Amino acid sequence: MRLPLVLVAAVCLFIGCGRKQETKKSVVTFEMKAFRLESESGCKGDTMACASYTIEYPVFTGLIDAVNDSLKIKMAAAVDTGNPESDTLSFEAAGRSFIEDYKSTKDEFPDGEMGWYYSAKVAVNILSDSLISLSVDNEYFTGGAHGGYGTFFINLDPSTGKSITLHDVLKPGYDETLRQIGEEEFKKSIEELNDSTSYADLGFEFPDDKFQLNDNYGFTDKGIRFVFNVYEIGPYVLGAREVFIPYDKIKNWLK
Repeated sequence: MRLPLVLVAAVCLFIGCGRKQETKKSVVTFEMKAFRLESESGCKGDTMACASYTIEYPVFTGLIDAVNDSLKIKMAAAVDTGNPESDTLSFEAAGRSFIEDYKSTKDEFPDGEMGWYYSAKVAVNILSDSLISLSVDNEYFTGGAHGGYGTFFINLDPSTGKSITLHDVLKPGYDETLRQIGEEEFKKSIEELNDSTSYADLGFEFPDDKFQLNDNYGFTDKGIRFVFNVYEIGPYVLGAREVFIPYDKIKNWLK
């Protein structure tokens, strides 16, 4: 039987969403590992003329092979230089592509002294018998005035590998209530917003100047975390924006 999200939260608070948690079928555990690739010149000392690609990620045991394979592909896609829609099938493939892109750019502009880097960490936020929720935080530089960064999420059923969405954990009709609560939380981070200003006045780009939540969200033991990455709702200077909706505020909508 699937645990409602509110019960998942309670379990996490009681025993902690840590490295081991029993399910009816098996014990699912994970350990963190690292993967790193460097360009042929290497990244030793204080040299900047290199490229590096580094990932910290969890390796799970206790999942069936099909779910484990699906999870690996989802993680590889999410860390592919911030492109969650990537068709990359492995960290190795994404890393090699990144290094090759650097080499091609270096061949074209041999006098350039700036190196490239990409780093990401995949964190396990919830590990239960009904939900695995991961967050992927990355940071990268590939030349230009500044680097980039982003946060993406993976939510799936550990027994089937099926993606878990808001529709799976909230009752039908939740959309507008969730949007309103999300907007309340969003406004708390914008000091300049008042009755005489609009989102557009401050540089935010919402359809019809009306706040909307996005599909980039993850589950924690206390609530649902939405992240608007840079450029998603405004120019780079506005940065990334986060909206956190506690379960307490939507408890009547939890299945």
